[in-house]
Amino acid sequence: MVGEGYQTVAPGETATYTLRLSFREGAGPVTLRVALADPCAKGTSYCPGWDSTRYPGVEHPRETLTLTPGTPEVSLAFQVASDALPQGPFKYEVVLTGQDASGKTVEEVVPLYLKILPPGERSGMEAWNFWRSYLGLSPVREDPEWSFWAWLHSRYMAMNYPNNLPHDEDLSQPFASPEGQQAGRKGNEWGYFSRRSGQPYWPPEESPINGWIAAPFHRFNMIAPRATNGGFGIYKDAGPVPGYGDGYGRSWANLPNLYGGTGSVPYLLFPAPDRELALERYQGRENPNPTAPCMNPDNSPKRPFLTQEGLTWDDGTGVVRTPIGLPLTLQTFPASPVDTEVLEGRLTRLSDGSLNPLCAYGSLQYWEERDSWREKALKILRGQGAVIAFPHEPLTPGAEYEAYLKVRLGSEVREFTWRFRVASQGNLRPLRVEPAHEFWEVR
Repeated sequence: MVGEGYQTVAPGETATYTLRLSFREGAGPVTLRVALADPCAKGTSYCPGWDSTRYPGVEHPRETLTLTPGTPEVSLAFQVASDALPQGPFKYEVVLTGQDASGKTVEEVVPLYLKILPPGERSGMEAWNFWRSYLGLSPVREDPEWSFWAWLHSRYMAMNYPNNLPHDEDLSQPFASPEGQQAGRKGNEWGYFSRRSGQPYWPPEESPINGWIAAPFHRFNMIAPRATNGGFGIYKDAGPVPGYGDGYGRSWANLPNLYGGTGSVPYLLFPAPDRELALERYQGRENPNPTAPCMNPDNSPKRPFLTQEGLTWDDGTGVVRTPIGLPLTLQTFPASPVDTEVLEGRLTRLSDGSLNPLCAYGSLQYWEERDSWREKALKILRGQGAVIAFPHEPLTPGAEYEAYLKVRLGSEVREFTWRFRVASQGNLRPLRVEPAHEFWEVR
């Protein structure tokens, strides 16, 4: 391969991949063809109504070419339609066929990856690493194969909603594949169905990343210090949403985190101390439900810390329709799981000294009614040595804050005080647009 085997291209543009072969003396010609790696095209997945001859919005080379010692190089052009929806990455296979010295036919496959992204739009991987850089953590390297598998899983989720399996796939269902199933089992998930002015709408690619960062249980996975390898795939189309109607912009994203590193820090505070924060609110829903202890303080083994009793944190079903503040989190990374508890908390806007009421909790103070999600949340909080603190009001753009947490970590009581500034309104990162139906699942 001459140049990159993974390219990002804008709608209406062409991606060109150049291959050059090295021929041994006396070697014969080699034929080359481009095939789709999509299980729908290979016939290994059942994909009713899907055009298995191409990826959405992309025309790939279809002719069989011949390379020889005299003409060992070829350029392959992939034309992206001007109305192609930004998504991917797609995977192609360049199949090379020739003969070895004994005359036996041999075949070699070279993978190519193509992602569609509008000019100036931040990719999912760039957004992920933006937040890691914000915290002083090492970047995550994209594994394009896992990103393609994440696209496969995202397509499965969109096509089978609401009968899809969170973080898994039923291989008897349409569009299911073992590759997509693996991605689903390793990553965050996000679904978004929306219309704007009666027309399908798709948010920017970085929106799921920012949404996961805003949601505390997803955030922990994104900012793990030992994460070094991962992927991101997003699927988009226009179609019906059962129970709501037709003509929706349907987006589904998956982020498999492969970890693989040994990086460690003694503790991690979010927002980062003395840094500018580019988000100010939490809105939507998350599984596990992070606002359940705030709405049901008497159901936990120990009550969460509440600055003020009787406040409303969600609509009673875990959906935050009126935005609340971006959650603060503390992770302490114990050698073995420990129970955690918030004893005191405070969030002060320094310009006027006003307090933003908090709902703060650790593992001993967490509750939600669904057993499986409650156990998932407790495992995360104990394993991370973590606590979560929700401000009741969205943070003020441009304002500086001081945060204080007094926590019990196992048998140890510790205090943390730090300051941070919220970005101006124009520098906040995009989250979501109303009206929309949005879904987050943490593995």
